[in-house]
Formats: sequence, structure tokens, C-alpha cells
Amino acid sequence: MPESALPASETATTDPEVRDRIRRGIEEVLPRVLGVPLADVPENACFFDDYGLTSSGIVELVLDIEETLAIQVDVEYLAIDDIRTVDRLTDYVVGHHTDED
Repeated sequence: MPESALPASETATTDPEVRDRIRRGIEEVLPRVLGVPLADVPENACFFDDYGLTSSGIVELVLDIEETLAIQVDVEYLAIDDIRTVDRLTDYVVGHHTDED
């Protein structure tokens, strides 16, 4: 994966309501993907270093986020930097999703 396909300013929106919804979705889905309960999910937590997720775990996480939130995430521009931390994935999903109808 490329280090960064798009600058962060192009991937994130400023709508706090949407960002909060997606952040809560990640907090809900992550423990299921990991198979362990989590008391807290810090925004700067690294999926690889802190949670030991692999690339297949990230794929599962994104698919579960889509299902839980009834959205579709455009992964065409998804880069490794976009999935390093909870905060970065939140920003990416906010900027690259559409609601399912």
C-alpha cells in the first residue's frame, strides 16, 4: 500500500456528528474483531502495535464497520497511514463513506 494516497485534509470532514458516529462504530466493532473486551479505545491507539491486528484483521474491521453502521467505505485510496491508528481510520472512513439506503 502507498504511504499516503491523499493528504489528511482531503480525507476528513469537519462534521462532528458524523465523526462521532463513526468513532463509536469503531469502538463497538474493535472488541468483536479482537475477540476481547476493551475498557477504552484511545484515538492514538495503533491497530498494529497496540492491538496486534494484521492486514486481514483491518479488512475484517472495515467490513464490520460497514455492516454495523450501514455504510459503504471506498477503499480505493486506503493507504497504510490511514489504518495505523484509531483516529486516522476514523478520519478516513468519515471522508470516504456513503450511507446505504
